[in-house]
Amino acid sequence: MTAIKQNNQAVTTEQPRSKKDAFSILDNQVKIFRTNSKIYQFQLWIKEEQKYVRLSLHTEDKDTAITKATERFIYYRSKTLNHEKIFSISATELRDAFLISIQQQVDNLQLSVGRQGAIKTFTKHYLRFVTPAVKIQNIDPKLFRHYLAFRRKSKSDILVTVVINESIVIKQLYQFAIDQGMLKADYKIDFGVMKKQSDEAIRDSYTVEEYKMLITVSKQWSKDKALNADERYYRQLSNDFILIMANGGFRTQEARLLKWKDIKKITTADKDTFAEVVVRAENTKVRKTRTIEMRRGDVFQRIKGYSQHTEREDFVFSTYEKNEVLSKKRLYTIFNQLREIVKTKHTDFDETKSLYSLRHFWITIRILAGLNVYDIAKISGTSLQQIQKHYDAAASLVTSQKMNKHSLRFDEHHNVVIDAD
Repeated sequence: MTAIKQNNQAVTTEQPRSKKDAFSILDNQVKIFRTNSKIYQFQLWIKEEQKYVRLSLHTEDKDTAITKATERFIYYRSKTLNHEKIFSISATELRDAFLISIQQQVDNLQLSVGRQGAIKTFTKHYLRFVTPAVKIQNIDPKLFRHYLAFRRKSKSDILVTVVINESIVIKQLYQFAIDQGMLKADYKIDFGVMKKQSDEAIRDSYTVEEYKMLITVSKQWSKDKALNADERYYRQLSNDFILIMANGGFRTQEARLLKWKDIKKITTADKDTFAEVVVRAENTKVRKTRTIEMRRGDVFQRIKGYSQHTEREDFVFSTYEKNEVLSKKRLYTIFNQLREIVKTKHTDFDETKSLYSLRHFWITIRILAGLNVYDIAKISGTSLQQIQKHYDAAASLVTSQKMNKHSLRFDEHHNVVIDAD
């Protein structure tokens, strides 16, 4: 029969063909034989993987063959005792196994559905980079130094922050492979140095002017009389999703998975309408429930007026036909169509910014308003360190503005005197 080549080893689940001068060593665990050649061959059954290792011992001498076969046996047995795989799996097989473990974490409420979606996307980019069929043991760890260039080739405006986040997930993927014995413990992928510009989050945020362009066009987009009912519904819902994101500071997935039971109460004060909203732990990145009060509570009231799904367990952002959460794919498709329309009306609109940029907008605006960064971090469901790390440029602007509210002069001794305005 024809053997399958794998890692320069021939693999079969059946006995090899036409052996001669065949004998066994090490309590019949290893077979040594010759076929049509004078060169001795080695065969070992790997019970853990239900496969044979078969390879050449590169010698015609029987005693040398026994010595080499014993060495190979010790090598393979040590690997199996350390729970390492003998036969390398493909990148696709690794990703599939990893995603099963991720699903288990979601089922056990240890990971959010939103994070699961991000991991699926990031590992899909990984497959494109290494190619799906490649054996993971054959990948040079230094190959990943080219990952940033690879991502920029397909998306020239991608932020380094995004690529760093992808690299973290890919490292987790490979740690999973090591933990499962698919790779040696000393296999470490190397992404090299990726330096993030300090103002990346700020540059990815909508400016006030861009936000006005977006929401003005979005508001009118659903008023086309030629629209059928479901098209009008999705355009209205997209407009209201933008408003909720911009006024609540949510992550995209947090807003998308809101249910009507999470909207605790809506109140009006000083001509503003506020909503008390619970973001459930299972829908957050940090696995912590938070309750916030946000402006534009009237948006939730408006959605209740045109949605057919408004019971407690119904999704706020549901599909038109039935109570199913609006898919991420459909949401982004609608939003991308909207961005293109905004760009045709306002040539200076940056159409590369995403729905998530509305969260950056919410945070940036509050930093520029001089609000306490600890409070901003708490309400947006992130850490103070993350705010300081990603929004340092905005904080620096606020500090410089505060400094400019004081005038400087020198006294008669040439010492600096700061006078408050």
